[in-house]
Amino acid sequence: MAVVRQRQYLITEVVPPPSPAHATVARPAERVRLVCLDDDAQGRDLEVFWPLELGARVIEPSAEGLGTVTRLDDPAQFGAYLNALRWNAISATDNALFQAPFRAGIQLMNHQIPPLSKALALPRANLFIADDVGLGKTIEAGLVLQELILRQQVERVLIVAPAAITLQWRAEMEQRFGQRFEIMNRAFVARCRRERGFAVNPWATHSRFIVSYQTLRRPEYLEPLLTQLGDRARRSLLILDEAHTVAPATSSRYAVDSNVTRTVRDLAGRFDNRLFLSATPHNGHSNSFSALLEILDSARFTRGVPIDDPAQLEPVLIRRLKSDLKALGENYPDRHIIRIALEGVADPASDASNWRAAFHVNDASPTRLALGPAHDAELRLAELLAEYTALAEPRHARGRLVFVSLQKRLLSSLEAFHRTLAAHTRWLGDNPASDAAQLHLAATDTDEEAYGLSDDTLDLDEADDIAAASQAFSDPSAELRRLLEAMRALTARYRHAPSPKVVALRHWLATHCCPAIAHAGVPDAPRLTPADRAWTNRRVIIFTEYGDTKRYLRDQLREAIAGTPHAEERIVEIHGGMDDEARADVQERFNDPTSHARILLATDAAREGVNLQGACADLFHFDIPWNPARLEQRNGRIDRTGQSEPVVRCHYFTYSQRAEDRVLDVLVRKVEVIQRELGSLGAVVLDRIESTLEHGIKADAADRLDQVEAELDRHVDRRGTANRELESSRELKRLKAEIDQAGRHLQRSRERVGVDPDALRAAIEVGLRLAGADPLVPVTVTGRDKAPITAYTVPADKLPGWERTLDTLRRPRRNGEDFWEWRKEPLRPVVFAPTAGMGEPVVHLHLEHPFAKRALSRFRSQGFGQSDLSRASIVTVPGLHEPRVVAFARLSLFGQGARRLHDELVAVAAPWSETAGATGFTPLDEADVARTLLRLDEALVASATDPARFPERQAARLAASAARDFAVLWPTLDAEADARAAAAAVDLETRGRKDAEALAAILGRQKVAIDKRIQQLSLDLGDQDYARDERIQARRDQEHMVNRRKALDVEAVEEPQAIRALFDITLRRVTPVGLVYLWPETRA
Repeated sequence: MAVVRQRQYLITEVVPPPSPAHATVARPAERVRLVCLDDDAQGRDLEVFWPLELGARVIEPSAEGLGTVTRLDDPAQFGAYLNALRWNAISATDNALFQAPFRAGIQLMNHQIPPLSKALALPRANLFIADDVGLGKTIEAGLVLQELILRQQVERVLIVAPAAITLQWRAEMEQRFGQRFEIMNRAFVARCRRERGFAVNPWATHSRFIVSYQTLRRPEYLEPLLTQLGDRARRSLLILDEAHTVAPATSSRYAVDSNVTRTVRDLAGRFDNRLFLSATPHNGHSNSFSALLEILDSARFTRGVPIDDPAQLEPVLIRRLKSDLKALGENYPDRHIIRIALEGVADPASDASNWRAAFHVNDASPTRLALGPAHDAELRLAELLAEYTALAEPRHARGRLVFVSLQKRLLSSLEAFHRTLAAHTRWLGDNPASDAAQLHLAATDTDEEAYGLSDDTLDLDEADDIAAASQAFSDPSAELRRLLEAMRALTARYRHAPSPKVVALRHWLATHCCPAIAHAGVPDAPRLTPADRAWTNRRVIIFTEYGDTKRYLRDQLREAIAGTPHAEERIVEIHGGMDDEARADVQERFNDPTSHARILLATDAAREGVNLQGACADLFHFDIPWNPARLEQRNGRIDRTGQSEPVVRCHYFTYSQRAEDRVLDVLVRKVEVIQRELGSLGAVVLDRIESTLEHGIKADAADRLDQVEAELDRHVDRRGTANRELESSRELKRLKAEIDQAGRHLQRSRERVGVDPDALRAAIEVGLRLAGADPLVPVTVTGRDKAPITAYTVPADKLPGWERTLDTLRRPRRNGEDFWEWRKEPLRPVVFAPTAGMGEPVVHLHLEHPFAKRALSRFRSQGFGQSDLSRASIVTVPGLHEPRVVAFARLSLFGQGARRLHDELVAVAAPWSETAGATGFTPLDEADVARTLLRLDEALVASATDPARFPERQAARLAASAARDFAVLWPTLDAEADARAAAAAVDLETRGRKDAEALAAILGRQKVAIDKRIQQLSLDLGDQDYARDERIQARRDQEHMVNRRKALDVEAVEEPQAIRALFDITLRRVTPVGLVYLWPETRA
């Protein structure tokens, strides 16, 4: 070992010069490679020229003892130091001893622990988290990531996710786990080149990245990444979110590799550890599922080889549905689907109809309500459009899509319909464009990347597509012209007027948010009191597909809330084209209980990547998306982990007198049933439903939706495959046993690690005191539920140089807010226990929070000097009859690359007297040591004694004898460390052997399974009813099986050896920690 640049390093290699002649001043004689051992820089590599390195020296820590002790430390200070070391202890000998749950800013739930347990039980953490939507897969993955980093199993991390949720991943990792990630995109590459030059590989600048699937597919990003990783990146982790997008694409008989399948297959093989996340991992094709599992863990699975035994999945798969956890007693909200059925009765005395609404909550009897007058233009336009479509709709697909777009936009709003109708009318039959110039109209509805475009861009693109397609139509007849003019006139007259849906929405807002809304636009409305104008705390999200409809809703609602307090701040919006900061700002404001925001208007750009459950349990679908998956994604914004309300309410509108709405009502109800009953295969059915509606809602649409389910029933093999290979793992008794066992492991870890809120607060206060700051000040804060929260304010004025760290305690900076004005904002109070929900006005400090890490860094660094700590203290203990002395050392066992395999504090205790130090102490037995340590912990927590209370002469005498007493106890302490090291070495060898044997058995079973499958399959697929691309894919899979079978013979020898080597001890290290005297209270 060596001290270099005030850190302790393990010397891994000394590289001599090629010949003595090269040993000059310019070419030093020795080049030394080192790996850092300090807790706050564990595993960092360093390479130095030894003769030129100032202050570098070889050391033996145990020989230095406590050094010179000139004073006794305050008990609270010594306790903080001891806890900082204890909280850092990890061991590969015990998979059930966790650290990550105590280093995360989360309200931990027992069901989130089994993924961590399974990951740690694996030689390499290859795990598929297939939990239901909203159960917290991101948190579960974060816990695994955190634990692997703490155990030095992971240094490089890559997260691949859909573009819409990359920002959410970065925020969750930083806020919840204290892990900073960079998002790889065009802006990041440009910044790298500005700062480091054009030759730099952007992937080499950091070790933790998030990248979208869309970006990853592009060669200019993928090729530098593969170059940086090489054949295999040591200590690396790949996380794939929405991993089902990587699986070979489904078709009628045999799934075929997509470009993203091939890209990720090549990428994943370069990572040591892999976490896959998906709520829908199985599409009903066995070869697709096995191909996805092979990318996860090629040792266990081979594409083309079916999963015959669910036990194959048990070690690497976590699968729970929300209904499973609710059945086991977990607290998740009930979801109420509320249909608002609108029905108009014509009023002969006016152009308007009198409307009434029926609120259908699940299967309960409806609540009926009179809404008053409103126009019926949407009903009349539906009839006119149906008549126009019947006369004019062409047979070719491009032309039919014009009518599909007209219908979809009419079902959204008159304002959305107006733009499309105007484009169609303007270009109808005018100079037919060439096929090359006509764009595919459906692109704006199906292109996942379109959510990054602004609403205006999407609407203009669709209008251009409509115009191009309309040019191909023949000149319209007089009847068609009449119908077009009638639709145009109706739309122009009523496009800015409140529709019946808006009237019903206003009524709901008046009932639940602000009574004054009920009087908006009402002639001779009564004089409103301040109570009428006041807003409640209830929030609501209103989704629509189209930017035109969102703008229409914004205008209608602004008019309705005008004159109420803070009206200009009540409505916030999320739409396509917003930058990351703007989206984050809206999310923060909407979840903030102190914000004035009450209504969030959103297009489908908000259906992913934003968490809105912090203060909202109500959602409206102003229009119903024809893609059923989007409907569920919208609902998932509030129906997810962290929702504190017992019920979430998802509303949608139907017109009882419009035929299309009856079809959409069937769609909504089918989506709920499909998600509940079909599990992973539900996504396949939802895709089929969308394709059923792609040509528009016609008279037979409801029957065609029924046929989708009937067709699935006929293909029972796909449903059976998904159930056999995936859903059979969801056995409630087994799930309960897993969760119960995880709860016991968590409690045991909490007791062993000793992280509790009071101890953490005390340690941070000591760290602040050492930094020259004042102590934390208790303060009472009103929580989001109006309950008082005991929190603490941080003394920012006494922490110079901490500005960037203190920024983590401020509220998030708003979009466009001046940086220096934001810096003037007061720090938020801090708490040391997780808060119940989102949006609390406090910051949870945990061990990985940047502020806590900096406050405790003085204890974790080996450079922590005697000017800060003597490492000797004294505490008074009630009921103790004789003084005792306890000596501590730290035992660390290191493996390859200075990976810490085992770490623990070792203690010995003995009765103390002034004469015993000269003649030798008589150590206590193991049971007495345990009891002594328990009493010591209680005394340190109480911190009831200060060394100043002891007579100065007595305290000085103890300080003078501390180094000698520690030296006398050191042989006993070293012997105890030897015994602990030997026991740990046996455990590590046992684990390495068992993991190697298990892997050998897995590879052996793979050989048998592949041999069996090869015998079953014929390479001549002529008798199979496969399409050409399916036939090619099947042949490739069979060829891969043959090649894979040959490779297994080599892997069966090399891989178990590599697993064993992971647990080989390369260094045993015992370092002095400190000495504490336990003094009887009666003698203090």
